[in-house]
Amino acid sequence: MKTYLITAAGVIFLSVVVSLIIPEGKLNKTITFVMRMACILVLIQPITGIFKISSSSSREPMYDYGYISEVYSDNQSSALKKLLDEKFPDIDCCLVEVIYENGNFKVDSVTVTTEKQDEKLISEIYAYLEELKYINITVYAKSD
Repeated sequence: MKTYLITAAGVIFLSVVVSLIIPEGKLNKTITFVMRMACILVLIQPITGIFKISSSSSREPMYDYGYISEVYSDNQSSALKKLLDEKFPDIDCCLVEVIYENGNFKVDSVTVTTEKQDEKLISEIYAYLEELKYINITVYAKSD
């Protein structure tokens, strides 16, 4: 607002000074008209700003990467659960956590819960997930 008031006062002051300096004649009417138009444009500038779309809103991301990561995590979890159910029927639940980092979605961690407390089964599941190139794997038995 302060910048607007200084600009408006400056243009009006310049218009007055120019109208006092220029001599009478054909050029006087043209210069006076141009200076009046400049004053009018500066004075109506706040009104025209109402109808413009703010440029700062276009800089904000239009995607909710947190939500997309959650949906992607849910889809990956259900797909991995189906895959593990074929080979290991005692899988209780499977959670794949997907994050958005450096412009890419990537799997951050995998957690698998089994119903049986069998160390051999847990080791097999862990080895199978490593073969699938998962990282940060956690496999544990559900406690009663």
